[in-house]
Amino acid sequence: FWGRRPFRGLEAADIAAATVLVAPPDVTLELDAGEIFASCGAGDELGDVLDLFGPENTALVPEPAYPAYVDTNLMAGHKVIRLPAGPECGFAPWPDPSVQADILYLCSPNNPTGAVYTREKLQAWVDYANARQAVLIFDAAYEAFVGDPALPRSIYEIPGSRTCAIEISSLSKTAGFTGTRCGYTVVPHELEREG
Repeated sequence: FWGRRPFRGLEAADIAAATVLVAPPDVTLELDAGEIFASCGAGDELGDVLDLFGPENTALVPEPAYPAYVDTNLMAGHKVIRLPAGPECGFAPWPDPSVQADILYLCSPNNPTGAVYTREKLQAWVDYANARQAVLIFDAAYEAFVGDPALPRSIYEIPGSRTCAIEISSLSKTAGFTGTRCGYTVVPHELEREG
């Protein structure tokens, strides 16, 4: 037991997350330990991260989706736009250029459908977020279940993502930590927004 956790976090835990948890084995990601925060799991972080945003923001949620995306935004006072993501798009939609939102949610592999976003689709979402000054919240809780090396496991495999994306992940699924609550959140130094 290390006692009360410092405000910034436990450096050893953050460095472990930086070196072990984030990068898939066959991919090199350029991440600094100061960008990675050990947490008590993705579920909590999905709500906690909204403290970075004001109540006037709009969230875009492709559905079907993990219910916490909608619930936490409604509790934060945000408007929620639901983007249909059915079989016609493989449950992984393209961004809709007619929609303006400040917070974008993507989960890959998706909960509950299991759909995995291709590099091409993720690049379109990263470009969409950067063009609109939106923040893309990438839920990577199931990334360890991506077996195809052609499919990205981290949003940071996509060019331009460091200026628009926050990645949240959990060990509950990969390490069987259900109930123990351990995860991490990545916020790149390059990600800056006003308001």
